[in-house]
Amino acid sequence: MENNLQTLPTYTDVLRETQQEEFPLLSEVTQGIVEDPLTLMNAHTDDDGVVVPCALPDAMVQSLPQMMSEPLSLYDDADIRTMLLMAMMPTLGSAMSNVRVRHGQRLYSLGMLNICVGPSASGKGCVGDVASLIDGINKIICEESAQAMADYRKRHKRYTRRNNQLNFAAKGDIEHLVDVNDIAEEVDEPQAPLRRMHKLPAKTTAANLYRLIYANGDNISYLHIPELAELTAANKGSFGDFMYILLAAQNEEQLHTGRKTDDEDYLIEHTRLAMAATGTMSSVREFIPNLEDGLSTRFLYHNLPAKSTVRGEMDEATAEAFRDVYGHHQGVLTEIWKELRQFEGKMDEELPRLVISDQQRLYIDEYYRQLVSFVALALPDRDLRAPILRSRLNLYRMLMIIAVLRRYEELGTVEGMFAEKRFTVSEADLKWGLAYIFYCMMQTSTIYDRLRREEKEEPKRVYLSALAFLQMLPKQFTTAEALRLGEELGLKQNGIAKKISRLVKERYIVKVRQGVFVKSSKIERERWKKECTLLAA
Repeated sequence: MENNLQTLPTYTDVLRETQQEEFPLLSEVTQGIVEDPLTLMNAHTDDDGVVVPCALPDAMVQSLPQMMSEPLSLYDDADIRTMLLMAMMPTLGSAMSNVRVRHGQRLYSLGMLNICVGPSASGKGCVGDVASLIDGINKIICEESAQAMADYRKRHKRYTRRNNQLNFAAKGDIEHLVDVNDIAEEVDEPQAPLRRMHKLPAKTTAANLYRLIYANGDNISYLHIPELAELTAANKGSFGDFMYILLAAQNEEQLHTGRKTDDEDYLIEHTRLAMAATGTMSSVREFIPNLEDGLSTRFLYHNLPAKSTVRGEMDEATAEAFRDVYGHHQGVLTEIWKELRQFEGKMDEELPRLVISDQQRLYIDEYYRQLVSFVALALPDRDLRAPILRSRLNLYRMLMIIAVLRRYEELGTVEGMFAEKRFTVSEADLKWGLAYIFYCMMQTSTIYDRLRREEKEEPKRVYLSALAFLQMLPKQFTTAEALRLGEELGLKQNGIAKKISRLVKERYIVKVRQGVFVKSSKIERERWKKECTLLAA
């Protein structure tokens, strides 16, 4: 007998049909990369029971320029490759300070803020390999900064000798006069240069971070944070905290630090910062306490599964391959950075920039319209409109990075790379970027879901000592008033009762009658302690 029962369509089947009919560009941009764009939404449960998106397909990694694909091919695990690609984007962008992309009415640099989230021993420490690509650039800038400081010391020494010469001459002291050729010509006292470096230290104060970003001027500063908890644990006492820097860095907004002394007053016209950070979910939860203040939408995320993929002991051949590949591309990136230095000090309109044709821009507009509608349908419980809209600027930044590397591959040398200041993006690279943004939004979706779940399951606990709680109460109070205050502070009723019992026991308060208490003075407590001592004797 034949089975006439029909299988009901699953939610994924309905979503796939809707995608083909109402959101055709989602399928179009992924042609040649994946058969079905919904595979970029696929998720699985890792060893810790956490739902995370699947890794990028190999086709997306292999279609990148060699400077990106060759280092990634050194790693066997697809999740690690996906995470490293996320960290590689801001690293490469930081080396291309003097190029611009247009978004709206303004020109922006290539500074991106990306966070790789993963549990301990998951392999996220490999991001340090990618961060080494700009070590050559950092070395040059640090050497230039050291040389500027040495020149300053020489000039200051000559300036001091000049002042001594004038003082000796005024006093008629001929014996201490020196050779006139060994005296500085400048009349004004030389000013000490600010310390500069491209790769900012992760363990520093917010005040020093302001100072270093200011010293780099229009250039992008690069911040690699091996553990995101370092930002929240660092000293935040000076110039506010790191949050204001990161809020301003996404759109390169102005930052001004006003202090009492002139040497601490910095006006940063454009906050240009690229950041590649890694951290556990708990550190992300501490760093981003809520999803409403706009800080969370500044970042692109990768959610690394909890599995043992840490690279073990390397054999000699593997270690040599790592040194050759990373060393070669580090040298090329340094040469590209040197070639771009010819544009330092010029106006933004005079710098090399990405040019998106009108047809491409209309295509991107329509794609984003469909993406916002599709995510609202597929993930109605997660409000991703803000991160999707903010990702458009990062899309242009990534396309510019790929365009610069494509031109290098075309010419085979950095000489003359920027003779033509207009960079265009091919249709294939544009579709790659749009597909990658779609994947990043799926990553962001899982991060947001985990943040909201942890916020619901683990409410913030308030710790308040009994004496601190007592200071907030009036001279005479009732139990109802104490419970009302404790509720406002987020304390539980049994915790409030324990605090009151302890305060009564230690004679900080005296029970007048049922439910009414009065604070005692220090003299009364001392008298009570003496009486207790005498009774004990």
